[in-house]
Amino acid sequence: MASFIMAMTINPNAKKMHPDLSHQINESLELFTKNEIKVINLFATLGRYDYLAIFDAPDQSLAFRVAAEINLKGVLETETWPVVPYEDFTQIIK
Repeated sequence: MASFIMAMTINPNAKKMHPDLSHQINESLELFTKNEIKVINLFATLGRYDYLAIFDAPDQSLAFRVAAEINLKGVLETETWPVVPYEDFTQIIK
């Protein structure tokens, strides 16, 4: 399994188009479960991003496909970053 962080912002147009925005956001986030991606943590934030998901996926292709599917719904805009644990990184750069 590979680990990823996905930062998400609410699309400004979605705020105008969807009276029940929280339902639309939940539908977008269900794409993780539908694609058998394990969400480790999901946070709401006060800052540049509205939500932050930390998740594991079998591979980068699936993680990026789910990000694209979330973006296509038009409610959330995403940035997705592959990550490695710090301890693993220190071994890589030795």
